[in-house]
Amino acid sequence: MLMPNLIYMNTITLESSQLTYHVIYQKNRKTIQLKVLTSTHLEITAPNNFPNASIQKILHKKRNWIVKQILHLSNAMSNPINKSITHGARVLYLGAPHTLIFTSNYCSQPTIHLKDNQIIIDTPNINTAQTTPLAESLLRQWYLESASNILSAKTSLWAAKINVQPQRITIKEQKTRWGSCSSKGNLNYNWRIVMAPPEVIDYLVIHELCHLRVPNHSALFWQVVGKFSPNFKNHRTWLQTNGTILMGILKLK
Repeated sequence: MLMPNLIYMNTITLESSQLTYHVIYQKNRKTIQLKVLTSTHLEITAPNNFPNASIQKILHKKRNWIVKQILHLSNAMSNPINKSITHGARVLYLGAPHTLIFTSNYCSQPTIHLKDNQIIIDTPNINTAQTTPLAESLLRQWYLESASNILSAKTSLWAAKINVQPQRITIKEQKTRWGSCSSKGNLNYNWRIVMAPPEVIDYLVIHELCHLRVPNHSALFWQVVGKFSPNFKNHRTWLQTNGTILMGILKLK
């Protein structure tokens, strides 16, 4: 199998800022994909033998979009939410910040529950400074279970309204996707979507279910999505703007 050819540390100046970028060449690719990895580095996926001079022209043409993405990334990095799993830290759940509270009430086994705008993690009587690994495990499992319950219910609700019949639903860790729909009608959801507002979760479910009617992203597909989610553009923008924040905690090692 032909491995992609990676070219590292090219540079380009956009809006008076010098950025570095690397190119991943793929044999069967027909289009260019840009991804802002950090505030100073880009990843570009391109067809084999695509000239570097043409890549730089595209980067200049897309400079406004790139600058906007860098600004979003910088804002996400400065946002104090979803930065750590420690006592008093704030994390997102259903679009709202919740404060993590570590308690030790001589419980027989660790538990986690919601109270107002707090996520309370109760662990056996040990120093709370030592509970971070345990808290991470508990919180991840809690998010997974919440995502499973919420997404299963919303999928059933919207499937009936859209008049489609999905097959298997899987909640998983996905680094670049919020959801997907296979040709067999199996749905995959990224558990982190449970951190987003309910209306954004609804949009994701509607999006994937609509692929059972239109298996592409054509104009017809977006017409169908818009029928059931009239504000889908706002919800899509919310995910694009806040996706980095949702990915900020509980990363797989």
